[in-house]
Amino acid sequence: KFSISTIQIQANIPATMKSISTRFLVNTFAALSLFPQSLAAVIDLTDVTFEHQTQASTGQTTGKWFVKFYAPWCGHCKTLAPIWEELDQLLQEDNAQDGIIVAKVDATKETQVAKRFKIQSYPTLKYFADRKLYNYKGARTLDALYDFATGGYKSAVTDDIPPPPSFFDAKMKEFRQGFESVTEDSPHLKYLLEDFDHIVSFRKNAAAVLVVIGAFIGFFFGVIVSLLMGVGGTQPKSQKKKKKE
Repeated sequence: KFSISTIQIQANIPATMKSISTRFLVNTFAALSLFPQSLAAVIDLTDVTFEHQTQASTGQTTGKWFVKFYAPWCGHCKTLAPIWEELDQLLQEDNAQDGIIVAKVDATKETQVAKRFKIQSYPTLKYFADRKLYNYKGARTLDALYDFATGGYKSAVTDDIPPPPSFFDAKMKEFRQGFESVTEDSPHLKYLLEDFDHIVSFRKNAAAVLVVIGAFIGFFFGVIVSLLMGVGGTQPKSQKKKKKE
């Protein structure tokens, strides 16, 4: 026999379980939201985002940055990749208060940043802290990298941080990327693009003059075309008037 109180308890079990599960899910999501985003993965930096995120030459209010410049085909880079991920996790777990951010740059793709820091071998590791640049030359082990990032860098030789690319360099890169898609099927245009790269790299003043001359010629060409079209458009009207007379 079941009493009334027993029936009431059994009826309340589904509602109670539902309340507990809902509360558990809410608490879980709230706990997860407390973890910093940098725990998710090493940050990928690009030509566009590098200076904005690291603020390497403008004050570094975003924290200290340990950056790996790598090439996808490099064997040493592939060996370092899991260690780099472990370093990021270890720093975020044990030294979150220090604000150390682990990042990476594909130097074969982000050529502007690679050129800015004169990357010539892979992997190249650079540490940005206290408005200074430190080059890492030690062992590529987790312990050695961790010790360097958490204080060992202070005894390393510092380098001047090169300035970010100018507005002209950024626009030239955009122009090149747009023109590159046009040259895919034309070897002659590819040679022209290589010449343009050479001019931009070593003779920026000449490149600026070429751009100005190109804009100047384009403007006058547009004016001439519009005048010719205007003259062509008025001739039929005058002929029609003569016919009416």
